[in-house]
Amino acid sequence: AEYGLSICILLWRYHCLVTKYGKLAPLAEIDLRPRCHAKVDVRFEDQVEQTVGELKKQLRTVVQLPTSNMRLYYIDKGTAFGPDELKYSTRALHSYSIQDGDEILVVRKTK
Repeated sequence: AEYGLSICILLWRYHCLVTKYGKLAPLAEIDLRPRCHAKVDVRFEDQVEQTVGELKKQLRTVVQLPTSNMRLYYIDKGTAFGPDELKYSTRALHSYSIQDGDEILVVRKTK
């Protein structure tokens, strides 16, 4: 009986809130899964690479540098912060929240 009374109270309260404020619009659907692909520009001298997939496959060939002689920087066009060095080789790219129009800057390491 106590369980049934609780449900009646909740339904009554719900009815009061709907009467006062109207029905609640459906909540927005938010996808929090990390993005797997983004279109980015990679700058090294006058060469540009367009996709993350191509970056993974061809970066060493495109810039003609072994990975040990290059530094990568992520430039987020949506913020005022400076470039973020991609120095942790095991860090997932999606953790940087790369968006369309952002850039990956390749810089030759100086000894």
